[in-house]
Amino acid sequence: MENFPNYAGYGQTPTVCVNHPNRVSYAQCKRCNRTVCGECQVALDVGMVCPDCYRDLTGGSSKARGSKAQGSFLARHWHITYTLILLNVAMYGLQQIIPNRWMVNHGMMWWPYVQHGEYYRLISYGFLHSQNDPMHLVWNMIYLFIFGVSLERMMGRWKFLVVYLGSIVFGAFGVHVLTPSTSVAGASGGVYGLYGAFLVILLLRKQKDTARLFMLLIGIGVVQSFFNPNISHACHAGGFIGGVLLTLLFVPFVKKPESSDPPQQSPQQWQNGRY
Repeated sequence: MENFPNYAGYGQTPTVCVNHPNRVSYAQCKRCNRTVCGECQVALDVGMVCPDCYRDLTGGSSKARGSKAQGSFLARHWHITYTLILLNVAMYGLQQIIPNRWMVNHGMMWWPYVQHGEYYRLISYGFLHSQNDPMHLVWNMIYLFIFGVSLERMMGRWKFLVVYLGSIVFGAFGVHVLTPSTSVAGASGGVYGLYGAFLVILLLRKQKDTARLFMLLIGIGVVQSFFNPNISHACHAGGFIGGVLLTLLFVPFVKKPESSDPPQQSPQQWQNGRY
C-alpha cells in the first residue's frame, strides 16, 4: 500500500469549490472561509481570497467569475499608490528637463491663477516638487507608499484615490484661506490627508493606543516642520482636514479588520459570501 503524505485536508470529508461543485478542494478563502479551487483562488499579500471577496476589496464587477476575477498579475498586485508615486517621479524628471521652471510656473497652486479659470492648479500642484530639493520629493513619496498601500487595501482603490486627490484640493483651499498670498507645490497636502484618513480608521476601530502613538508622531513631524520656512502649514492643515472628512463619508465601505475566529454565518450569508 502506498503511503500518502500528511497534508491539510487528508482524511477529512471532501469539500467542494463554491463556484465549481464538481471540484474537491480544501483551500479556504481567508476572508469568508468558503472553499475555493485552484482556478478560483486569488493570491494577495495577506493570503488567498475567493473571487467574490476580491471584488469587494477592489471594487470590481460582480459579474466576474473564477479566473476572470483574478485578471493579470498586475491587476492583482498593482496599487494606485504605485501609479501616484511614478507620476510624481516622472513630473519631477520633467521639471529638471524643461527649462525656466516652466512646469512649476504653470502648475503650482496660486489663487489668483485659479480665480482666472486655471482650476487644474487645485490638483496639479500636488504632483510638482521643489527642483532644488530632491528630498522634498523623496520624503513625500516614502510616506505616500507607507500609508497609501495600507489605506488602499482597507478602503479600496477608487475610494482611496478620491480621498488622496480630494485632500490635495482641500490643501489648496487651506492655503487660500490661511495664507492667500502664498504659492505652493508638493504632495504634502495629499499625504497629510492620508494621515487624517488613517487616524479616523484607527479611532473608529477603537485602537486608541495606536491612535495616540500615531498622533504623537504627527505632532513631532509638525513641530519639526516649523524649523523649515519653506513648508506650507496651511496646505498640511487643509489636507489633513480633507482626509478626515472624506474618510468619514466612506466609513460604511471601509473593510473591517480580520478576526482570528471563524465568522458566525447564517446559511444565506454563507451562500452570498458576506459577513
